[in-house]
Amino acid sequence: MAFIRSDTLTLQVTSAEQQAALAETLALYRRFVRDLMTVAYAHWPAVGIYQENEVISVVEGLMHPTKDRPVVRYDYFPRRYYKFPSYLRRVAIMDAVGQVRSFVTRYDAWQRGERKHPHAKPPRLTASTQTFPSLYKNQCIKLNDDATYAWVKVRHRNDWIWMGFRLKGKCRFRGKGVAKSPLLTFNGRQWKLSLPEQYHPPKPAKDVPDRVLAVDVGINTAATWAVVDAQGTVHARGFISRTDKDREYRLMNRIRQAARKQARHGSRLPPGFCARDHQRLTHLADHQAHQLSRHLVDLAVDHHCHAIVAEDLKGWRPKAGKKRTPMKARFHRWFHRMLVRRIESKAAEVGLRSALVYARGTSRQAFDGSGPVKRDAANYSQCTFQSGKRYHADLNAAYNIAARGHVYYQGRQRKPTARAGSPKSTGTPRTPVTLSTLWSQSA
Repeated sequence: MAFIRSDTLTLQVTSAEQQAALAETLALYRRFVRDLMTVAYAHWPAVGIYQENEVISVVEGLMHPTKDRPVVRYDYFPRRYYKFPSYLRRVAIMDAVGQVRSFVTRYDAWQRGERKHPHAKPPRLTASTQTFPSLYKNQCIKLNDDATYAWVKVRHRNDWIWMGFRLKGKCRFRGKGVAKSPLLTFNGRQWKLSLPEQYHPPKPAKDVPDRVLAVDVGINTAATWAVVDAQGTVHARGFISRTDKDREYRLMNRIRQAARKQARHGSRLPPGFCARDHQRLTHLADHQAHQLSRHLVDLAVDHHCHAIVAEDLKGWRPKAGKKRTPMKARFHRWFHRMLVRRIESKAAEVGLRSALVYARGTSRQAFDGSGPVKRDAANYSQCTFQSGKRYHADLNAAYNIAARGHVYYQGRQRKPTARAGSPKSTGTPRTPVTLSTLWSQSA
Protein backbone atom coordinates (compact mmCIF):
# COMPACT_ATOMS: atom_id res chain seq x y z
CA MET A 1 0.00 0.00 0.00
CA ALA A 2 1.39 3.36 -1.05
CA PHE A 3 1.43 6.36 1.26
CA ILE A 4 1.34 10.02 0.30
CA ARG A 5 2.85 12.43 2.79
CA SER A 6 3.42 16.13 2.23
CA ASP A 7 6.03 18.61 3.38
CA THR A 8 4.71 22.14 3.84
CA LEU A 9 7.10 24.98 3.10
CA THR A 10 6.38 28.70 3.51
CA LEU A 11 7.00 31.11 0.66
CA GLN A 12 8.96 34.16 1.79
CA VAL A 13 6.94 36.98 0.17
CA THR A 14 9.16 40.03 0.59
CA SER A 15 7.36 42.67 -1.47
CA ALA A 16 3.88 43.92 -2.28
CA GLU A 17 4.52 43.06 -5.92
CA GLN A 18 4.98 39.38 -5.10
CA GLN A 19 1.92 39.39 -2.86
CA ALA A 20 -0.22 40.94 -5.60
CA ALA A 21 1.07 38.49 -8.22
CA LEU A 22 0.25 35.44 -6.10
CA ALA A 23 -3.19 36.80 -5.20
CA GLU A 24 -4.00 37.54 -8.85
CA THR A 25 -2.85 34.07 -9.91
CA LEU A 26 -5.04 32.34 -7.34
CA ALA A 27 -8.09 34.51 -8.11
CA LEU A 28 -7.76 33.94 -11.85
CA TYR A 29 -7.37 30.19 -11.38
CA ARG A 30 -10.49 30.00 -9.23
CA ARG A 31 -12.52 31.99 -11.78
CA PHE A 32 -11.29 29.67 -14.51
CA VAL A 33 -12.36 26.60 -12.51
CA ARG A 34 -15.75 28.20 -11.84
CA ASP A 35 -16.38 28.78 -15.55
CA LEU A 36 -15.18 25.29 -16.45
CA MET A 37 -17.60 23.76 -13.94
CA THR A 38 -20.54 25.32 -15.79
CA VAL A 39 -19.29 23.87 -19.08
CA ALA A 40 -18.64 20.42 -17.60
CA TYR A 41 -22.05 20.26 -15.94
CA ALA A 42 -23.86 21.47 -19.08
CA HIS A 43 -22.21 18.70 -21.12
CA TRP A 44 -22.05 16.08 -18.36
CA PRO A 45 -23.59 13.22 -20.41
CA ALA A 46 -20.67 13.57 -22.84
CA VAL A 47 -18.04 14.46 -20.25
CA GLY A 48 -18.91 12.18 -17.33
CA ILE A 49 -18.32 8.93 -19.22
CA TYR A 50 -14.58 9.63 -19.43
CA GLN A 51 -12.04 9.22 -16.65
CA GLU A 52 -8.74 10.86 -15.71
CA ASN A 53 -6.80 12.37 -18.64
CA GLU A 54 -9.37 11.42 -21.27
CA VAL A 55 -11.71 14.10 -19.98
CA ILE A 56 -9.15 16.83 -20.73
CA SER A 57 -9.37 16.39 -24.50
CA VAL A 58 -13.18 16.41 -24.37
CA VAL A 59 -13.38 19.68 -22.43
CA GLU A 60 -10.59 21.31 -24.43
CA GLY A 61 -12.53 20.52 -27.60
CA LEU A 62 -15.31 22.77 -26.30
CA MET A 63 -13.29 25.80 -25.22
CA HIS A 64 -9.67 25.73 -26.45
CA PRO A 65 -9.00 26.63 -30.11
CA THR A 66 -5.98 25.21 -31.93
CA LYS A 67 -4.56 25.34 -35.45
CA ASP A 68 -6.56 22.28 -36.49
CA ARG A 69 -9.59 23.45 -34.49
CA PRO A 70 -9.86 27.22 -34.95
CA VAL A 71 -13.54 27.44 -33.99
CA VAL A 72 -14.83 26.18 -30.63
CA ARG A 73 -18.24 26.36 -29.06
CA TYR A 74 -17.20 28.54 -26.11
CA ASP A 75 -14.98 31.27 -27.51
CA TYR A 76 -15.34 33.14 -24.22
CA PHE A 77 -12.38 31.27 -22.70
CA PRO A 78 -9.62 32.29 -25.15
CA ARG A 79 -10.78 35.91 -24.92
CA ARG A 80 -11.19 36.05 -21.13
CA TYR A 81 -8.17 33.89 -20.21
CA TYR A 82 -5.65 34.99 -22.79
CA LYS A 83 -2.29 33.15 -22.68
CA PHE A 84 -3.44 30.94 -19.81
CA PRO A 85 -0.68 28.30 -19.28
CA SER A 86 -1.57 25.00 -20.90
CA TYR A 87 -0.52 22.81 -17.96
CA LEU A 88 -2.38 25.01 -15.50
CA ARG A 89 -5.42 24.84 -17.79
CA ARG A 90 -5.35 21.03 -17.64
CA VAL A 91 -5.12 21.14 -13.85
CA ALA A 92 -8.16 23.43 -13.78
CA ILE A 93 -10.10 21.06 -16.05
CA MET A 94 -9.39 18.08 -13.78
CA ASP A 95 -10.32 20.18 -10.75
CA ALA A 96 -13.61 21.35 -12.25
CA VAL A 97 -14.64 17.92 -13.53
CA GLY A 98 -13.80 16.34 -10.18
CA GLN A 99 -16.05 18.77 -8.32
CA VAL A 100 -18.92 18.24 -10.76
CA ARG A 101 -18.48 14.45 -10.54
CA SER A 102 -18.65 14.66 -6.75
CA PHE A 103 -21.87 16.68 -6.93
CA VAL A 104 -23.49 14.28 -9.42
CA THR A 105 -22.59 11.28 -7.26
CA ARG A 106 -24.03 12.89 -4.12
CA TYR A 107 -27.17 14.03 -5.95
CA ASP A 108 -27.78 10.55 -7.39
CA ALA A 109 -27.39 9.07 -3.91
CA TRP A 110 -29.90 11.61 -2.58
CA GLN A 111 -32.40 10.67 -5.30
CA ARG A 112 -32.03 6.99 -4.40
CA GLY A 113 -32.98 7.83 -0.82
CA GLU A 114 -29.54 7.57 0.76
CA ARG A 115 -29.99 10.44 3.20
CA LYS A 116 -29.02 11.09 6.80
CA HIS A 117 -32.62 11.98 7.66
CA PRO A 118 -35.85 11.81 5.60
CA HIS A 119 -36.19 15.58 5.16
CA ALA A 120 -32.60 16.24 4.11
CA LYS A 121 -32.25 18.87 1.41
CA PRO A 122 -30.62 17.89 -1.89
CA PRO A 123 -26.94 18.76 -2.40
CA ARG A 124 -26.13 21.89 -4.38
CA LEU A 125 -23.43 22.55 -6.93
CA THR A 126 -21.26 25.35 -5.59
CA ALA A 127 -19.23 26.86 -8.40
CA SER A 128 -17.20 29.37 -6.34
CA THR A 129 -15.07 26.95 -4.32
CA GLN A 130 -11.93 27.64 -2.31
CA THR A 131 -9.71 25.44 -4.45
CA PHE A 132 -5.95 25.71 -4.93
CA PRO A 133 -3.84 25.01 -8.05
CA SER A 134 -1.46 22.12 -8.50
CA LEU A 135 1.80 23.11 -10.18
CA TYR A 136 3.42 20.79 -12.72
CA LYS A 137 7.16 20.40 -12.40
CA ASN A 138 9.25 22.47 -14.84
CA GLN A 139 6.05 23.87 -16.34
CA CYS A 140 4.49 25.86 -13.51
CA ILE A 141 7.18 25.52 -10.82
CA LYS A 142 10.91 24.88 -10.58
CA LEU A 143 12.63 23.82 -7.34
CA ASN A 144 16.30 23.63 -6.52
CA ASP A 145 17.82 20.43 -5.14
CA ASP A 146 17.56 21.26 -1.42
CA ALA A 147 14.07 22.87 -1.74
CA THR A 148 15.17 26.25 -0.44
CA TYR A 149 14.20 28.30 -3.50
CA ALA A 150 11.35 28.03 -6.00
CA TRP A 151 10.41 29.72 -9.25
CA VAL A 152 6.64 29.88 -9.71
CA LYS A 153 4.80 30.95 -12.86
CA VAL A 154 2.44 33.73 -11.75
CA ARG A 155 0.15 36.31 -13.31
CA HIS A 156 1.75 39.74 -13.16
CA ARG A 157 0.77 42.86 -15.12
CA ASN A 158 -1.42 40.95 -17.59
CA ASP A 159 1.34 38.49 -18.37
CA TRP A 160 2.59 35.13 -17.09
CA ILE A 161 6.15 35.34 -15.77
CA TRP A 162 8.52 33.33 -13.58
CA MET A 163 8.93 34.77 -10.09
CA GLY A 164 11.39 33.51 -7.49
CA PHE A 165 10.63 32.88 -3.80
CA ARG A 166 12.72 31.68 -0.90
CA LEU A 167 11.27 28.70 0.97
CA LYS A 168 11.22 28.29 4.74
CA GLY A 169 10.64 24.95 6.40
CA LYS A 170 12.00 21.44 6.81
CA CYS A 171 11.47 18.52 4.45
CA ARG A 172 10.83 15.18 6.14
CA PHE A 173 9.58 13.08 3.23
CA ARG A 174 11.30 14.61 0.21
CA GLY A 175 13.46 12.07 -1.60
CA LYS A 176 11.88 8.97 -0.01
CA GLY A 177 9.67 8.12 -2.97
CA VAL A 178 8.08 9.60 -6.07
CA ALA A 179 7.46 13.36 -5.96
CA LYS A 180 4.01 14.57 -6.99
CA SER A 181 2.91 17.99 -8.20
CA PRO A 182 3.23 20.69 -5.52
CA LEU A 183 0.16 22.58 -4.34
CA LEU A 184 0.09 26.35 -3.85
CA THR A 185 -2.04 27.27 -0.80
CA PHE A 186 -2.97 30.38 1.13
CA ASN A 187 -4.42 30.48 4.65
CA GLY A 188 -5.19 34.19 4.75
CA ARG A 189 -1.78 35.16 6.15
CA GLN A 190 0.92 33.04 4.52
CA TRP A 191 1.51 31.51 1.12
CA LYS A 192 2.66 27.91 1.39
CA LEU A 193 3.84 25.17 -0.90
CA SER A 194 2.77 21.60 -0.21
CA LEU A 195 5.18 18.99 -1.60
CA PRO A 196 3.49 15.55 -1.70
CA GLU A 197 5.64 12.44 -1.85
CA GLN A 198 4.37 8.94 -2.65
CA TYR A 199 6.36 6.02 -1.25
CA HIS A 200 5.89 2.40 -0.22
CA PRO A 201 6.66 1.67 3.46
CA PRO A 202 8.44 -1.54 4.48
CA LYS A 203 6.16 -4.53 4.93
CA PRO A 204 5.69 -5.74 8.53
CA ALA A 205 7.03 -9.16 9.47
CA LYS A 206 4.56 -12.06 9.30
CA ASP A 207 5.96 -13.81 12.37
CA VAL A 208 4.42 -13.48 15.83
CA PRO A 209 5.81 -10.26 17.37
CA ASP A 210 8.43 -10.88 20.04
CA ARG A 211 8.04 -7.39 21.51
CA VAL A 212 5.04 -5.09 21.55
CA LEU A 213 4.62 -1.55 22.79
CA ALA A 214 1.37 -1.22 24.74
CA VAL A 215 -0.28 2.18 25.10
CA ASP A 216 -2.84 3.07 27.75
CA VAL A 217 -4.55 6.36 26.85
CA GLY A 218 -5.63 8.32 29.91
CA ILE A 219 -7.00 11.64 31.11
CA ASN A 220 -4.44 12.89 33.64
CA THR A 221 -1.55 11.18 31.86
CA ALA A 222 -1.98 11.37 28.11
CA ALA A 223 -0.30 8.00 27.44
CA THR A 224 1.35 5.31 29.55
CA TRP A 225 3.53 2.92 27.56
CA ALA A 226 5.34 -0.33 28.24
CA VAL A 227 7.52 -2.62 26.12
CA VAL A 228 6.78 -6.28 26.87
CA ASP A 229 8.08 -9.41 25.13
CA ALA A 230 6.28 -12.72 24.57
CA GLN A 231 7.58 -14.18 27.87
CA GLY A 232 6.08 -11.35 29.90
CA THR A 233 9.31 -9.48 30.57
CA VAL A 234 8.94 -5.70 30.80
CA HIS A 235 11.91 -4.08 29.05
CA ALA A 236 10.90 -0.42 29.30
CA ARG A 237 8.05 1.76 30.49
CA GLY A 238 7.20 5.41 30.81
CA PHE A 239 4.62 8.18 30.99
CA ILE A 240 3.84 10.93 28.47
CA SER A 241 1.87 14.04 29.40
CA ARG A 242 0.40 16.76 27.26
CA THR A 243 2.59 19.82 26.93
CA ASP A 244 -0.34 22.22 26.51
CA LYS A 245 -2.24 21.58 29.74
CA ASP A 246 -2.09 25.21 30.82
CA ARG A 247 -3.50 26.46 27.53
CA GLU A 248 -6.19 23.79 27.54
CA TYR A 249 -7.30 24.53 31.11
CA ARG A 250 -7.29 28.27 30.45
CA LEU A 251 -9.53 27.90 27.39
CA MET A 252 -11.88 25.49 29.16
CA ASN A 253 -12.15 27.82 32.15
CA ARG A 254 -12.92 30.73 29.84
CA ILE A 255 -15.74 28.74 28.20
CA ARG A 256 -17.06 27.67 31.60
CA GLN A 257 -17.18 31.22 32.95
CA ALA A 258 -18.87 32.53 29.80
CA ALA A 259 -21.46 29.74 30.00
CA ARG A 260 -22.27 30.63 33.61
CA LYS A 261 -22.91 34.25 32.68
CA GLN A 262 -24.98 33.27 29.65
CA ALA A 263 -27.14 30.75 31.50
CA ARG A 264 -27.42 32.74 34.74
CA HIS A 265 -31.13 33.48 34.28
CA GLY A 266 -32.07 30.12 32.77
CA SER A 267 -31.42 31.00 29.12
CA ARG A 268 -29.91 28.44 26.78
CA LEU A 269 -26.56 28.76 25.09
CA PRO A 270 -26.91 30.12 21.53
CA PRO A 271 -25.62 28.20 18.50
CA GLY A 272 -21.91 28.77 17.95
CA PHE A 273 -21.30 29.68 21.59
CA CYS A 274 -17.55 30.27 22.13
CA ALA A 275 -16.87 28.74 18.71
CA ARG A 276 -13.41 30.30 18.51
CA ASP A 277 -12.30 28.79 21.81
CA HIS A 278 -13.76 25.39 20.92
CA GLN A 279 -11.87 25.52 17.63
CA ARG A 280 -8.65 26.31 19.46
CA LEU A 281 -9.18 23.34 21.76
CA THR A 282 -9.71 21.09 18.74
CA HIS A 283 -6.52 22.36 17.14
CA LEU A 284 -4.59 21.80 20.37
CA ALA A 285 -5.84 18.21 20.59
CA ASP A 286 -4.97 17.54 16.96
CA HIS A 287 -1.45 18.91 17.43
CA GLN A 288 -0.90 16.88 20.58
CA ALA A 289 -2.20 13.72 18.90
CA HIS A 290 0.41 14.15 16.18
CA GLN A 291 3.23 14.84 18.65
CA LEU A 292 2.37 12.00 21.04
CA SER A 293 1.83 9.44 18.27
CA ARG A 294 5.18 10.36 16.71
CA HIS A 295 6.92 9.95 20.08
CA LEU A 296 5.28 6.57 20.70
CA VAL A 297 6.18 5.22 17.25
CA ASP A 298 9.78 6.38 17.72
CA LEU A 299 9.87 4.57 21.07
CA ALA A 300 8.62 1.38 19.41
CA VAL A 301 11.35 1.60 16.78
CA ASP A 302 14.08 2.35 19.34
CA HIS A 303 13.09 -0.67 21.49
CA HIS A 304 12.89 -3.02 18.47
CA CYS A 305 9.15 -3.63 18.75
CA HIS A 306 7.18 -5.29 15.98
CA ALA A 307 3.71 -4.01 16.90
CA ILE A 308 1.87 -1.33 18.85
CA VAL A 309 -1.19 -2.30 20.88
CA ALA A 310 -3.88 -0.03 22.30
CA GLU A 311 -7.35 -0.35 23.76
CA ASP A 312 -10.42 -0.46 21.55
CA LEU A 313 -12.45 2.40 23.04
CA LYS A 314 -14.66 3.06 20.04
CA GLY A 315 -18.20 3.83 21.18
CA TRP A 316 -17.19 4.06 24.85
CA ARG A 317 -19.03 6.77 26.74
CA PRO A 318 -17.55 7.80 30.09
CA LYS A 319 -19.61 8.76 33.10
CA ALA A 320 -19.48 12.43 34.00
CA GLY A 321 -17.63 13.56 37.11
CA LYS A 322 -19.07 15.09 40.25
CA LYS A 323 -20.96 18.35 40.15
CA ARG A 324 -18.96 21.56 39.96
CA THR A 325 -15.92 19.71 38.63
CA PRO A 326 -14.36 20.04 35.15
CA MET A 327 -14.29 16.26 34.59
CA LYS A 328 -17.28 16.26 32.25
CA ALA A 329 -15.63 18.82 29.97
CA ARG A 330 -12.31 16.98 30.14
CA PHE A 331 -13.92 13.68 29.14
CA HIS A 332 -15.72 15.51 26.33
CA ARG A 333 -12.37 16.80 25.07
CA TRP A 334 -10.59 13.46 25.46
CA PHE A 335 -8.86 12.68 22.16
CA HIS A 336 -8.26 8.93 22.63
CA ARG A 337 -9.71 7.98 19.22
CA MET A 338 -7.72 10.67 17.46
CA LEU A 339 -4.50 9.51 19.12
CA VAL A 340 -5.13 5.86 18.22
CA ARG A 341 -5.76 6.76 14.56
CA ARG A 342 -2.54 8.76 14.43
CA ILE A 343 -0.61 5.85 15.98
CA GLU A 344 -2.00 3.38 13.44
CA SER A 345 -1.15 5.68 10.53
CA LYS A 346 2.40 6.43 11.67
CA ALA A 347 3.05 2.78 12.59
CA ALA A 348 2.14 1.69 9.06
CA GLU A 349 4.61 4.23 7.65
CA VAL A 350 7.57 2.57 9.36
CA GLY A 351 6.43 -1.04 8.85
CA LEU A 352 4.97 -1.73 12.30
CA ARG A 353 1.77 -3.60 12.95
CA SER A 354 -0.97 -2.20 15.16
CA ALA A 355 -3.87 -3.82 16.95
CA LEU A 356 -6.77 -2.83 19.21
CA VAL A 357 -7.61 -5.21 22.05
CA TYR A 358 -10.63 -5.65 24.28
CA ALA A 359 -10.56 -2.85 26.83
CA ARG A 360 -12.74 -4.16 29.66
CA GLY A 361 -10.78 -5.26 32.69
CA THR A 362 -7.35 -3.94 31.74
CA SER A 363 -7.35 -1.48 34.65
CA ARG A 364 -9.54 -3.56 36.93
CA GLN A 365 -7.40 -6.73 36.98
CA ALA A 366 -3.95 -6.91 38.59
CA PHE A 367 -1.14 -7.78 36.20
CA ASP A 368 0.18 -10.50 38.56
CA GLY A 369 -3.09 -12.44 38.38
CA SER A 370 -4.12 -11.79 41.98
CA GLY A 371 -7.60 -10.57 40.99
CA PRO A 372 -9.43 -7.24 40.93
CA VAL A 373 -7.73 -4.13 42.23
CA LYS A 374 -9.10 -1.30 44.32
CA ARG A 375 -8.62 2.22 43.01
CA ASP A 376 -7.86 4.98 45.49
CA ALA A 377 -10.68 7.46 45.90
CA ALA A 378 -8.35 10.40 46.58
CA ASN A 379 -5.72 9.53 43.93
CA TYR A 380 -7.32 7.64 41.05
CA SER A 381 -3.96 6.95 39.41
CA GLN A 382 -3.01 4.58 42.28
CA CYS A 383 -4.50 1.16 43.02
CA THR A 384 -4.12 -1.59 45.62
CA PHE A 385 -3.81 -5.30 44.76
CA GLN A 386 -5.43 -8.10 46.75
CA SER A 387 -2.06 -8.82 48.31
CA GLY A 388 -1.82 -5.25 49.63
CA LYS A 389 0.68 -4.15 47.00
CA ARG A 390 0.24 -0.59 45.74
CA TYR A 391 0.91 0.15 42.08
CA HIS A 392 0.27 2.73 39.37
CA ALA A 393 -3.11 1.98 37.79
CA ASP A 394 -2.24 3.13 34.29
CA LEU A 395 1.02 1.17 34.27
CA ASN A 396 -0.85 -1.91 35.43
CA ALA A 397 -3.29 -1.43 32.55
CA ALA A 398 -0.41 -1.06 30.06
CA TYR A 399 1.01 -4.44 31.12
CA ASN A 400 -2.37 -6.11 30.64
CA ILE A 401 -2.84 -4.44 27.24
CA ALA A 402 0.54 -5.81 26.14
CA ALA A 403 -0.43 -9.29 27.30
CA ARG A 404 -3.69 -9.14 25.36
CA GLY A 405 -1.77 -7.97 22.32
CA HIS A 406 0.51 -11.01 22.48
CA VAL A 407 -2.48 -13.33 22.91
CA TYR A 408 -4.18 -11.62 19.97
CA TYR A 409 -1.24 -12.19 17.64
CA GLN A 410 -0.73 -15.74 18.89
CA GLY A 411 -4.40 -16.50 18.25
CA ARG A 412 -4.11 -15.26 14.68
CA GLN A 413 -1.37 -17.81 13.98
CA ARG A 414 -3.35 -20.75 15.35
CA LYS A 415 -5.80 -22.77 13.32
CA PRO A 416 -9.31 -23.39 14.68
CA THR A 417 -9.55 -26.80 16.40
CA ALA A 418 -13.32 -27.02 16.82
CA ARG A 419 -15.25 -29.89 15.29
CA ALA A 420 -18.33 -29.55 13.13
CA GLY A 421 -21.37 -28.55 15.13
CA SER A 422 -19.39 -27.29 18.10
CA PRO A 423 -18.54 -23.68 19.03
CA LYS A 424 -15.50 -22.30 17.24
CA SER A 425 -12.26 -22.06 19.17
CA THR A 426 -9.80 -19.26 18.49
CA GLY A 427 -7.28 -20.11 21.19
CA THR A 428 -8.15 -17.02 23.26
CA PRO A 429 -8.59 -17.85 26.97
CA ARG A 430 -11.90 -16.96 28.63
CA THR A 431 -10.30 -15.86 31.90
CA PRO A 432 -9.12 -12.24 32.13
CA VAL A 433 -5.88 -11.91 30.20
CA THR A 434 -3.18 -10.24 32.29
CA LEU A 435 0.59 -10.17 32.27
CA SER A 436 0.62 -13.34 34.34
CA THR A 437 -0.94 -15.14 31.38
CA LEU A 438 2.30 -14.76 29.47
CA TRP A 439 4.25 -15.99 32.50
CA SER A 440 2.21 -19.19 32.63
CA GLN A 441 2.58 -19.75 28.89
CA SER A 442 6.36 -19.34 29.00
CA ALA A 443 6.57 -21.63 32.03
